[in-house]
Amino acid sequence: MDSIVEQQRQAYEDVERLEQAIVDLMLQNLTKHRYRLIREQKINGLLEQIQSRSKHLLDLETDALGLRAKESAAMADGGFDEFYARLGSIGNYHRRNPELVVRPPELDFLKYKHNPEEADEKRRARAARELASAQGEDPAADVVGDEEDETETFIDEADERELETMFSGEERFGRYVDLNEQHDLYLNIKDARRLTYLEYLAEFAKFADIPRKSKDAKYVEYLSSLRAYFEGFFARSMPLFNLAQAARESRAVFEAEWKPAAASAGDLFCAACKREFEKETTFAAHMGSRKHQKTVERLAKESGGGAAAAEHAQQRNIEQKQAAERELAWLERLVQRYAEILADKIQDTRSNVQRRQALTEHERAQEQLDDEPEQLGDDDDDQGEQLYNPLNLPLGWDGKPIPFWLYKLHGLGVKFECEICGNTVYRGRKAFERHFQEPRHATNMRRLGIPNTRQFHGVASIEEALGLWERIQRDKKQTTVNADTFEEFEDSEGNVFNKKTYLDLKRQGLI
Repeated sequence: MDSIVEQQRQAYEDVERLEQAIVDLMLQNLTKHRYRLIREQKINGLLEQIQSRSKHLLDLETDALGLRAKESAAMADGGFDEFYARLGSIGNYHRRNPELVVRPPELDFLKYKHNPEEADEKRRARAARELASAQGEDPAADVVGDEEDETETFIDEADERELETMFSGEERFGRYVDLNEQHDLYLNIKDARRLTYLEYLAEFAKFADIPRKSKDAKYVEYLSSLRAYFEGFFARSMPLFNLAQAARESRAVFEAEWKPAAASAGDLFCAACKREFEKETTFAAHMGSRKHQKTVERLAKESGGGAAAAEHAQQRNIEQKQAAERELAWLERLVQRYAEILADKIQDTRSNVQRRQALTEHERAQEQLDDEPEQLGDDDDDQGEQLYNPLNLPLGWDGKPIPFWLYKLHGLGVKFECEICGNTVYRGRKAFERHFQEPRHATNMRRLGIPNTRQFHGVASIEEALGLWERIQRDKKQTTVNADTFEEFEDSEGNVFNKKTYLDLKRQGLI
């Protein structure tokens, strides 16, 4: 085990390397949204490592167990004996492991210095040279130095896969918000306005429009869902945003605004029965009812006293109601604060929803197939460039042609046509197989009077689909007709008959 001093030195070195890695990442001029998002996730992870190392350093400096003091005393009292003893243990360790390979720690941090977009440019250039060499257009082209092009960057395949699963399709890698689930919860609230999703995006933070009597358990569940989604969205799309500080500031403002109204209790609230009434006449009738009087008597008995004990219990119920209202109001204020911070993304979401509503079914299906995210304002520099695409390769999510190796890997050069979907052409086997599960294909199958079951996946011709459906229907009828002959019965003597023969003989009393 390393000495306490060596652990401190190692921790300080790790913190310095992590800080330098963050600086290297921040200095990279990245234009692609995907890469910037991964960079923020990486920086957030590095900051967490710095916090962990700093906490370990603080524990070592505090020396609560006195280990550092004991170690210093041993080194001071023993002179060089302790030094040579530790040096001997190090030598013995390396003699026991003569082939031990020591990897310099700085090699693990080199990847943070390399720009992934520059590495992509090198890979595209290499793919172009390979293509030119394969087609014989440039016999002099070679791939010398390809090993140098394989520069390791801070982005690997695991990061790409994690990013793919981190966001829903509606969120488009954190560009938009996806409140469809919260919209469904909102529609289940009693007496809530029936809003479309587009209207809901504009008015979901107007909690004052919801009647007070509708703010029940379902309303609390709805607010909690909004809060959980926004906090998760911040963690995924804006990992470096100080969400805790924003919540603290919002809480301070809320406390200052809530104090003047803290003493107000519900005038139409029955503290004994824990019920709130809308009309004074109903409230007055309830207060004089026998049920209310029994509840007051029960509270007095449970409190172990008379009228004073009952009053104390009712006051406690009022305080509980005020605390619940206070917590509900805070939850509403917090969600509104989150909506204010994400106002730009919510507005972009509304614009995207409006744009998609204006598209035809074919255009929406094509957009989903191509999966080409829109170019944002911060990518305007790339829009002005003229793309070089002699092979007419499909465009990637960044609006640029995908690499040729990726084009070949996914088989995008092979086109599949589906007659059921109006002779729509799909690029690659993956897109063709995926479209059988999409609503467009299922709708066209229903128009043909055929269920979109697993048996019809891979069938793209109308004639073949109708023929297969007729054969399935014919086989089903044949199975029903032959059920009497397939099912066997055995009498008491062990004779075996089919179902029809057995029932006929039994009716005649022969068996």
